[in-house]
Amino acid sequence: MSTYKQIYGYTIKSVASDPTFDEGQVWYNNATYAIKLAAATTAGAWASGGNLNTARYAIGGTGTQTAALAFAGEGTPQINTNATESYNGTSWTTLPATMNNTRSGTGSTGIQTAALAFGGETPGGRSSSSESWNGSSWTATPSLNTARNVTGGIGTQTAALAATGTTATRVATVESWNGSTWTAGTNVNTARSGIAASGIQTAGLIFGGQLVPNAMSGETESWNGSAWTTLNSLNTSRSSLAGDGTQTLALAFGGYTGTANSGATETWNGTSWTSSPASMSTARYLLGGAGTQTAGLGFGGYTTAATAATEEFTGPGSPVTQTITTS
Repeated sequence: MSTYKQIYGYTIKSVASDPTFDEGQVWYNNATYAIKLAAATTAGAWASGGNLNTARYAIGGTGTQTAALAFAGEGTPQINTNATESYNGTSWTTLPATMNNTRSGTGSTGIQTAALAFGGETPGGRSSSSESWNGSSWTATPSLNTARNVTGGIGTQTAALAATGTTATRVATVESWNGSTWTAGTNVNTARSGIAASGIQTAGLIFGGQLVPNAMSGETESWNGSAWTTLNSLNTSRSSLAGDGTQTLALAFGGYTGTANSGATETWNGTSWTSSPASMSTARYLLGGAGTQTAGLGFGGYTTAATAATEEFTGPGSPVTQTITTS
């Protein structure tokens, strides 16, 4: 009988704890006396994370699954907040620095240490204000040209798009940010609000939303830096959903279908959406999102009230550790 070394040219590595290996690699855990395999999941899965300190919906969010930022939002009863929280992959920490403008429904882009917030709803009405975050404090930046809320954000702190939203009605308006000013961009094909978005300023994706007057949309549009193209729609039409990832590898989750809260999860491969068998444990809308298609994060949102629940998405196709047995 051939040995593992004869077949592959090397022996199985012996380790005291399970490391992070590429898919298909095998090792021996000498602490548990088990042979392990890095196998790929066939479907994604949601798991509970640490709760936000401030339950809220219409929340801004950005970053990764293990380094996320949550800010602004609305609590129960209907009170806006300017609180900022950071996530380390396990728990949320309330930061001493609050936003300059208390609001909900803000657009957001960036990473945990370099974020951008724009637009939203304040006690005085819809806002055009914009703020940047440097990891320790918020600084007011030049305002949007069009005041609006529930707008989608694409890109980074210094190269962003603010797409769609609600003024007196739902709009197709897009503005581009270069790090110092907002300028009018090319409108999307379908006016709506409550979209989710992913990607960068020159390669973005928007999906879902609420149409004029009130129908829910599954429409997907792709941006190549000069034009918006309508692509295949989500399988579940909804608004106020969350999303993350890139233009060609995106994740959509949560939202409101028009009749019920949704926990539906879908993955985008650059051409079409695939419904995941894994739904969020807490169906909700107006939630925050961060991360990538294979390592997503959903937090806050509205169920029958503001929630602090956080969930982490793994997969599809992400490596998981399995024990090799003889059965």
